[in-house]
Amino acid sequence: MEPLRLFTVFAASVLAGTLGALLGLGGGIILVPALVLVLGVPEKTAVATSLLGVIATSVVASTSHLRYRYTNIPLAMWLVSAAVLGALLGSMLFQRIEARWIALGFVVLQTYVAWILWRRQEPSAGSEPVIQDTNGASACYVDHATGVTVCYTPSRLYAGWGAGLVAGVISALLGVGGGIIKVPVMNLWMNVPLKAAAATSSFMLGMTGSVSAAIYLLRGYVDPTLAAPSVLGVMAGAHLGAFLSRRMRSRVLRHVLIALLVVSAIRMAWRVF
Repeated sequence: MEPLRLFTVFAASVLAGTLGALLGLGGGIILVPALVLVLGVPEKTAVATSLLGVIATSVVASTSHLRYRYTNIPLAMWLVSAAVLGALLGSMLFQRIEARWIALGFVVLQTYVAWILWRRQEPSAGSEPVIQDTNGASACYVDHATGVTVCYTPSRLYAGWGAGLVAGVISALLGVGGGIIKVPVMNLWMNVPLKAAAATSSFMLGMTGSVSAAIYLLRGYVDPTLAAPSVLGVMAGAHLGAFLSRRMRSRVLRHVLIALLVVSAIRMAWRVF
C-alpha cells in the first residue's frame, strides 16, 4: 500500500475510533464513507473492514467505561441478544439485498431521530439512589463532567429489544456498528442518560460486530492491507474518545450526535440516489 493511502486510512480510522468511543456508535459512519468515497474501496470490503474497527472500538472504549461504571451490564445483556440475532440475519441478507434500499429507510430514521433529539431535553436524573428497581436494570454513575451522581431506571425494555434486532441487521448490512440506532433508542425511548447509553452501546458493539465480521472474513471480504491500519487507528482514536466522553457535558454529546446523524443520513442518501 502506498504511504499516502496508508496514512489516509489510519487518519480516517483515528477519527472514526474517537467518535465511535465518544458516542457509542462504533465509528462506521465515518470509516465506511472514507474508504468508499475517498479511497475507492469496494463497498462490501469497506463494510467488512469497518466491522473490524467496530470491534476494536468496543474493546478499548468498554474497558474505560466499565472502570467508571457508565456501562449498564444487565441492560446490555438484554439488548445484545437481539442485536446478535439481527447481525446473523443481516449477514445472511448481505449478498441477497441491495443495501441502498435499507439505506433509504435509514435516511428517514436518522433524520427523524436527529429532529427529536434536537427538540428533546436530557431526561432528568436525581442524585438519590433508585428506590424501585422494577426490571433489574436500574443503575447509578458519577458524571465526571459535573460531579453529580446520576441514577435511572430503564423503561420499555421490549421496545428496546425490537430496536436492537433492527440495529443488528443494519450493522451487518452497512458496517455502522448499530450504535446509531441503539444510542438514540436507549436515550429517547428507554429513559437512559446519554452517557450511559453511549457506554452501554460500546459494550455491545464488539459482540454484535464479531458475528458479522467472522462471516465476512470467511467469505473473503476483508482486505488485510486495509484492516491492519484501520484497526490500529481505531484503537488509538478509541482511547481518546473514551477519555473525552468522561469530561464532556451530555448537552455537548447530544449536539455531536445530532451532527453525526445528519452527516450519516446525507451519506446514506448519496448511496441511494
